[in-house]
Amino acid sequence: MNYQRPPEAIADLVNLKPDPLMLFGPDRDYIIIADRPMYPSVEELKEPKVKLAGRQINPNTFSPHGSRGFYHPRLHRISTGEERSFQGLPKGGMFRYFSWSPDGNRIAFCLATEDGLQLWTCDRQSLHCHPVGENNINNSLGGVPYDFIGNERFLIKRRIPGAKKPSMSENVTGPIVQDSSGKEGSNRTYTNLLQSDYDVALFRYYASSQLYLHRLDTGHETPWAEPGIIAGLGDSPNGKYFLITYVVEPFSFNVPYDKFADRVLLLDREGNVIRELTRRPVVEHLPPAFGAVITQPRRFNWRSDHPAQLYWTEAIDGGDPRRAAPFREQLYFLEAPFTGTPQKSIKLPLRFGALRWCRGDLAIVVDWEWASRRQVTRRWYPDDPSRTPDVLFDHNWEDNYNDPGSVVTISLPSDHSVLLTRDNGDTLVMVGNGHRPEGPQPFIDAFNLTTHEKTRLWESTPPNFERPLFFLDQDPEFFLLAREQANERPNFFLHHLVSNEEVRITDFPHPYPQLRHTNYELLTYERADGVQLSGELHTPEGFVAGRDAPLPVLMWAYPQEYKDADKAGQVLTSAHQFRRISPLSPLPFLAAGYAVFDDFAMPIVGEGEEEPNETFIEQVRMNAEAAVRRLVESGVADPRRIYVGGHSYGAFMTAHLLAHTDLFAGGIARSGAFNRTLTPFGFQAEERTFWQVPETYVRLSPFVHADKIDSPLLLIHGEEDSNSGTYPVQSKRMFTALDNLGKTARLCLLPYEDHGYAAEESILHMLWEMHRWMDIHQRPELSPVAESADRRNHGRR
Repeated sequence: MNYQRPPEAIADLVNLKPDPLMLFGPDRDYIIIADRPMYPSVEELKEPKVKLAGRQINPNTFSPHGSRGFYHPRLHRISTGEERSFQGLPKGGMFRYFSWSPDGNRIAFCLATEDGLQLWTCDRQSLHCHPVGENNINNSLGGVPYDFIGNERFLIKRRIPGAKKPSMSENVTGPIVQDSSGKEGSNRTYTNLLQSDYDVALFRYYASSQLYLHRLDTGHETPWAEPGIIAGLGDSPNGKYFLITYVVEPFSFNVPYDKFADRVLLLDREGNVIRELTRRPVVEHLPPAFGAVITQPRRFNWRSDHPAQLYWTEAIDGGDPRRAAPFREQLYFLEAPFTGTPQKSIKLPLRFGALRWCRGDLAIVVDWEWASRRQVTRRWYPDDPSRTPDVLFDHNWEDNYNDPGSVVTISLPSDHSVLLTRDNGDTLVMVGNGHRPEGPQPFIDAFNLTTHEKTRLWESTPPNFERPLFFLDQDPEFFLLAREQANERPNFFLHHLVSNEEVRITDFPHPYPQLRHTNYELLTYERADGVQLSGELHTPEGFVAGRDAPLPVLMWAYPQEYKDADKAGQVLTSAHQFRRISPLSPLPFLAAGYAVFDDFAMPIVGEGEEEPNETFIEQVRMNAEAAVRRLVESGVADPRRIYVGGHSYGAFMTAHLLAHTDLFAGGIARSGAFNRTLTPFGFQAEERTFWQVPETYVRLSPFVHADKIDSPLLLIHGEEDSNSGTYPVQSKRMFTALDNLGKTARLCLLPYEDHGYAAEESILHMLWEMHRWMDIHQRPELSPVAESADRRNHGRR
């Protein structure tokens, strides 16, 4: 069929102008601003692509398929309000990867051409732009394909000169053979993997690159370091040394390229090898448990407050979190000239998470454990590794109400970040969401390292909802603040932490004034076993429950696993937040007169030794019954026109709700997985494999329960879904089952679309399908839950 459009009230919400890119310079007085394009067309999605090693690559441009960029770049100065456009750029050009030189006097970015990316640059004063070399950058693996080396030099990742694209005839020499290793492993269901010798040759061709050192003063460019498949590059704070990672062969047919074997090398400023730090094998056989890691060195990290000191960690528990061990990680370090033996630093009881640097007696290390949902923040002493780290916070990350927040960092001129401190270095600055039963109130705290006492420095104040984004590097009393209200979209301010002085930076108008005065309410309620739930109820402007006729309702959710029932009911949204309407969300249906119960709570709780998935079906049913009862009793929902939907794991949930309840007039399942035997090595938070708990995998497959689905089900899927576990065949096989069982179902496959939908035509058609589906289906009778709630509601009237 041809692409269709929903009613214009819905269609008008699709191509609203998106927010521009805003990139602050090092001194934070200048901002690069560039406009984002609207949605691409289906024709744009048709651009060539090759699918290799978990990547989708545009073979014409050696860049990720579907990358678009920005247009109309300009420079805004906060102190004067002046705004100037970049000069000398090609008309209609699209640009990617904007960045600042360390001193803030130069800007660099890439121009997207039909044949590839080309580096351009300009100085901040004139903004006159010019190219830096040819349009032969290799960006096949993504990431920024260049880097400032000082202020007037670049390292640029280019294609291998003279490389010849391989032909299939030269690279198919016989059958494809794989041998098992005899080792235990647990790989998720990856897509777009290498499948043949020809694929191997193609990946080698598209992924291999040569770094070049380009000097702006002379225009001279020379090869730097050895060519290869470069997966990472980072310089030391003093700029004299580089850490580089090369992907090496043989490649794997079982995992994407970021799990391929690699080499990690130390280089000098000229690109010469100083030392090979490690060779790591392909990661195909990790233990089947969350938190499992390799035993080779990993997570290399330059110490930000030192000229050239390199840290990394190694698992000392065999990389297996199931194994009892007093310590799981050992940190090591080396420093220039990197010729000695690696030195041991601290040991960590849990799995290594993150490092934040400050000075010789102050760094922050975070370690964590999946089974207990535990995260520990420790203060340690890099110059005294024998000293026991101090525990600052020992926190369950599911407990949002008691989250202490995160430490704040600022950037040094070396472009490496360090902790922001106050009171002569004895106090950390922390930011957090400030979750609480009445909704979040973001905050900034001072945390004293000696007394461990917290002092509130700033807090969001209702009816505003304000979020601190970052502190200025050169004047850290100022921070960037985003401020919004329920009916006012976010705008940005510079705010002084002490004086409350403020400078407004943006004045964005309301993006959809036609929906400015819709109603919002955070509904709270309780499910049958006492777990507290909540959801975001949106109703059309002027609607009053109990006075007006009940509305058709679209309920939308995404299940979340928890280990603690009390924490599952915590409120994470504020009534003062601006509700942005994405066309991929359910909110556009407000414009068609629907009530929308968005993000209604769908916790799946497994306390103690109990696994959440053992009672998944029972819990989603309880969640939905409680939500429907609340909507009907409140007078919002027309019991015969309540619809449920979700995307990805939410689609999986939707199919289960139609199979195991009779609450809904219909369901909408987008880009879902319905047969768990096709994801046999785990999914979502499920660590166990199919062979460990086959009954659970079978029972959790909506495909198995297709005969129980009596309400109409709309299945929508991108034809080129590359997400792990949600192959398009999942929706195809589910539809075939429903069709042959005589059920009411519809399958819509969106050409050229991935897991999330990108093209304007696709999004409009998706909304048309959803609107049509809900418009033509309604229940002939009430479900017992809705009937009971409706009877009580009428009794009150």
